[in-house]
Amino acid sequence: LTQQVQDLKATVLQLQKRVDYLEMLVPPSTAVLMPDARKLSSIRVNGATFLMSIDKPSGNEKGSDFILTVVNPQSITYTNIGFDIRVYGKEAGDPNAYKSAFLVSRITPALAPGQTTQFRFAVPGMTPEDFTAAYVASMTFGGIASPTAE
Repeated sequence: LTQQVQDLKATVLQLQKRVDYLEMLVPPSTAVLMPDARKLSSIRVNGATFLMSIDKPSGNEKGSDFILTVVNPQSITYTNIGFDIRVYGKEAGDPNAYKSAFLVSRITPALAPGQTTQFRFAVPGMTPEDFTAAYVASMTFGGIASPTAE
């Protein structure tokens, strides 16, 4: 029985190495979020799936701001979730638009099972009328919280 347990541990470790390698080959999860689309977009990150959307941007004294909604539809708590989002104006269809896109980033400590979280982002120099799309350039998470840590 001891030998079987050791063999199973070795097999699990080998499979984990293969999974880690395959996940390393997959590029960071990306998605295009259209303002006020009224539909959540699915984003897959290292085996986890999150749902996201952005609201219609509103004006402020320096440009505009928008709210990113993130939903964790799973029964697992994810920790240290990071977002890198590029916001595009009217030039979104231009091949050079990436250079002028505004980058916003955020890290949140945890997303609990079934939790919906909203983040407000400011985009200076871009009016709501010019705001075309937000592109989630990457999304990552640092780990999974154990049930005893919750």
